Amino acid sequence: MRYRGFKASLIILTLMIAAACTHHHSQQMSSAQAKTEIPKNKTVLVLLDKTASVNDQKTIFAEALTKILGDLNPGDKFRLSLITGESDSDFDFVVSLNVPKNPDYNPLTTNEAVYKDTVATADQDRKKIIANVRAQTTAILVKKPTAQTTDLFGAIYSSSLFFDKDPNRKILVILSDMIEEDANWRFNHVRWNKHLRATIMKHEKHLGLVPNLKGVCIYVVGAKGNTLDMAQNIRFFWTEYFKETHSDFSPERYAHTMLHWPPESECGSPLTPQGTAS
Repeated sequence: MRYRGFKASLIILTLMIAAACTHHHSQQMSSAQAKTEIPKNKTVLVLLDKTASVNDQKTIFAEALTKILGDLNPGDKFRLSLITGESDSDFDFVVSLNVPKNPDYNPLTTNEAVYKDTVATADQDRKKIIANVRAQTTAILVKKPTAQTTDLFGAIYSSSLFFDKDPNRKILVILSDMIEEDANWRFNHVRWNKHLRATIMKHEKHLGLVPNLKGVCIYVVGAKGNTLDMAQNIRFFWTEYFKETHSDFSPERYAHTMLHWPPESECGSPLTPQGTAS
């Protein structure tokens, strides 16, 4: 009888320890999830190709920018940089916007009616600010391009440096035909095959131009080629490239026009699985 009683007590004690461990593990999981919550705000960096090969795509780019600017919320950031013949050395923001947030609301100290009026005023001010930015982007779009070469690799690398410390959801929108034209490669003139794609990738890695874009949501707008076969091969290369950067990339967001905007809340967040290119 004593043995049975001891055995029963031992079983109960084991179950209690297991329950405590499970509870502790659940608390650790909740704590880890809390640390990786989806950021409330997003940072959208747009790379605008201003080289000669995309002079006929102003309408497509303008439509994309209208969608992007129309989706900005209080606390979001917007940056516009140009893709040029020497994007690495020329990289700079030609338009910068931090969308003002609403003032904090404390029900204990803030009058609700006054707060609503304050928010309404702030909303009108934001609309004016965004309208001004839209006018700036339009003026940039209509300017004739001057560069005859296209440094996409340099622009993407520089973008990675900007995103490195940004706490928001990270969205990179590339408005370009995705045709690299530099001293090493002329994407519209090479004979594409699997070996060439691997050669280009190895070369750019050696130059340090395949950056870490972990957690960055990628959009491509304006992709094209002289022929369908050329366009497909260029798409195959960039799909492999973005996979190597560990970015949040999907072929669905690589197109001639802007598709699937606005991005889903997980796109560009710390919770998004990396290297999702297929």
